[in-house]
Amino acid sequence: MYIRELFVDNFRNLQKQKVEFCDGVNILYGLNAQGKSNLLESIRILSMGRSFRGSKTTELIKFGEDYFYIRALVQQDNEDKKIEFAYKKNENKVIKINGNKLKSASELLGHFLTVIFSPEDLNIIKEGPSHRRKYIDSCISIVRKSYLYNIIQYNKILANRNKVLKSIKEGKGREILEVFDEQLVDYGSKIILTRQQYIKTMESYVKKILSEISKESVDIVYLNSIGLKEMTEEEIIKNKLKEKLAKNIDLDLKYLTTQTGPHREDFKILINGYDSRIYSSQGQQRTLALCLKLTEFEILKSETNKRPVLLLDDVMSELDDKRKRYVLEKLKGFQTFITHTNKNDLKGDCYFEIKNGVVIKE
Repeated sequence: MYIRELFVDNFRNLQKQKVEFCDGVNILYGLNAQGKSNLLESIRILSMGRSFRGSKTTELIKFGEDYFYIRALVQQDNEDKKIEFAYKKNENKVIKINGNKLKSASELLGHFLTVIFSPEDLNIIKEGPSHRRKYIDSCISIVRKSYLYNIIQYNKILANRNKVLKSIKEGKGREILEVFDEQLVDYGSKIILTRQQYIKTMESYVKKILSEISKESVDIVYLNSIGLKEMTEEEIIKNKLKEKLAKNIDLDLKYLTTQTGPHREDFKILINGYDSRIYSSQGQQRTLALCLKLTEFEILKSETNKRPVLLLDDVMSELDDKRKRYVLEKLKGFQTFITHTNKNDLKGDCYFEIKNGVVIKE
């Protein structure tokens, strides 16, 4: 799988243009603020349906314009797949695959596989639980479509349960809670089981990758919402989650929000037995983030039997020579895009200078 051709119009600072890439290492170089990261962002949107920078869709439109349009030809098994993403202010997104309009951006998942490496990946290690939940949910959703459905349904039910909690405070609606609890337990237990399985697999990959670039030990601990430490079955998870919801009802009424469930979970990465978020150095955290992204890549490759496209946004300059060589060796045989300020620092198959939003192929 690789992106053969990209067309952009009114996206960020990029000029209207069509660019052809090679099935290898594509080096995108130029000074800062010229559009290198914007180009990667446009590619990633065609894969995930959203910006990896967390930007709103309206913020992606070039200043002074009212729409943007991106189109790519992605080659897989010697056939081109056309993916289009269009957005106009105050209108809905229009996403198409081979001319067929999708109902939602989530339907894009799995059609064009990418893994993004960026400086923001450090937030997975450094920031609070919401960053790690978001990351793990994104990783699993690409390889498990049922998981994304369960997350969407769970969040809908959770929102409704929280509304009921507020109405109970006013003296009505307590009997409705049991109905929502049954539904939360059903979807929540599936989410917990899938996370449990994925994190176990993730840990084995991270251990292997870290052992190849460092002598340090690593463990990943899933801090699930029901206190289970061992791999277990869905029925046991259901019973435990149901018990916890009933036990914490007074807390829920006090804070007017649901205090138990997958929406409150986290996972902890231990380096040499210590919580990496608190005790690790910047260098250790950067290495862990790299291990997580390489793990994401390996699992995606293994689960789908496809070749993901790698997007490395301004991360090579943060790595020492040993880790640079390791990353490039791992990515051999896969289409890769690397942004950098100096073209001579990295060896690639194709080089593109990006200047004032114009992509110039050498």
